[in-house]
Amino acid sequence: MSDYSPRIITEADVRNFFTPPLDYNDVTKAEILLKIEAVEEFVKSVYFNRGVPSGSDIKIACLLLVASKIIQSPSLAKKYYTLSSESLGDYSYTLAQPISRGTNIQSSPFVVSKTWERMALDILNSRSTYRYKVYKVND
Repeated sequence: MSDYSPRIITEADVRNFFTPPLDYNDVTKAEILLKIEAVEEFVKSVYFNRGVPSGSDIKIACLLLVASKIIQSPSLAKKYYTLSSESLGDYSYTLAQPISRGTNIQSSPFVVSKTWERMALDILNSRSTYRYKVYKVND
């Protein structure tokens, strides 16, 4: 089991982000803590120059990044995601249900994951303390 102590988001935050909340049989505590550690280290290194940012400023972004990594699990997609599949003899196919009734827009765990990831990166880019700077050199 991972002994990492999250600084920005907690395991409970991640479990409750999903509807219904993630069960311990679906995703272990150790797996969630490893993903949280990876995301928090990434955010500190890339966006805040190894500093520890205020948790409230980037909590949602970190939560979206962790959730985007968890939702790609095939076992979770099978259990929680609405898929339409049919088998006709040797031929079978699986389609994602439309996002809303009356539309042709299809979604999948991969599309949802990429959407959450893009949202998180946009939030982090807007709140980053590490921006492009111009330095005068050779004085």
